[in-house]
Amino acid sequence: MLKWAIDRYRERRQGPMLSRASAIFCELTLGTFSRLVVDYDRQPMALAAVRAASGEHVEIGGMSEGTRDQLYLALRLAALEEHGEKASALPFVADDLFINFDDARARAGLRVLAHLAKRTQVIFLSHHDHLVGMVRDVFGPQVNVRYMS
Repeated sequence: MLKWAIDRYRERRQGPMLSRASAIFCELTLGTFSRLVVDYDRQPMALAAVRAASGEHVEIGGMSEGTRDQLYLALRLAALEEHGEKASALPFVADDLFINFDDARARAGLRVLAHLAKRTQVIFLSHHDHLVGMVRDVFGPQVNVRYMS
């Protein structure tokens, strides 16, 4: 009964954020991973991603650097969205966020940021000129691009 109560508490407190982080992570990885899961029975608990094609669980240590960056971004954005539902939205400032992303995943990341920008201010800093075209494509004419020298 105690285990059941603990599991229910975890689902209520972590479920929505983990679910949203899973959706963001799936989008950032272009569907390579279908969801995130937490193994509560391990000590310490372990977070893993589930491969869409095989169902294999991949722990953080088994991910590439780029995939880990996408995971951390998904978790940050899910936490920011959850916070925004309960309090004033905080601006999101990102500096060279997509340094370990290929172009397809960078575009997916920009789509995620565009979704976030509907709810809060997004400030995206980068020294990668090739991203400017993607930013304009994803955000449209309302994007404000500044060049610094």
